[in-house]
Amino acid sequence: MQINNHDKVRQWVKQGESDTLEFKVQIPDAPKAARAICALANTRGGYLVAGIADDGEIVGIIEPDKDKAFLTEAALIYCVPPVQIEIWEYTEDFLTVLAAYIPESNHKPHKAINKNGLEQAFIRTGNKTMPAAPMVQKVLRNEVNNHHSDPPDNTKLNSKEKGLLEYLAKKETITLKQFARLVNISERRARRMLVQLTLDGYIRIHTSNKEDFYTLS
Repeated sequence: MQINNHDKVRQWVKQGESDTLEFKVQIPDAPKAARAICALANTRGGYLVAGIADDGEIVGIIEPDKDKAFLTEAALIYCVPPVQIEIWEYTEDFLTVLAAYIPESNHKPHKAINKNGLEQAFIRTGNKTMPAAPMVQKVLRNEVNNHHSDPPDNTKLNSKEKGLLEYLAKKETITLKQFARLVNISERRARRMLVQLTLDGYIRIHTSNKEDFYTLS
């Protein structure tokens, strides 16, 4: 679909990159685009937007048809299983921006195939695309299995688990060590509780280069 203004693009620039929005100056190639597409599909869905610089300037892309072909190839060939996407084209003052909408998937985890033929799952953590650790992939599969189940029942939680959810409602994130200190238990026991709460759908794990952390689902 072609739209003859950048109004929506300007809204995205104002929002800034997040776990549902990623900017690219251009689409480098299909394998690299597949990582971003899989990450969004594995997390909360969102938009991959090409033609925006890191500082938020709308710079446009040089070859829209080539980049659209890369995006389609990335989604259907370099993502396993394939991801269905929609592509919009925004043009104003001879500057074209492409936006690929990637819905949150019901077939997680999706893996991106690199140039060497190896498969790797990715997720969005904040404004970054990160590899998904084996535990995270297990959680993603569990999300799919519980997709049509009833929402988590907070009345079944103990006081420490309820305290964690109250903490996350205010502070937004917590690490394993922080949770262990918060409720005064060993890290081993805290890890078991966090894993179970993640599998049950109460919280979500995020992989970081420094230390994994958790947020409310």
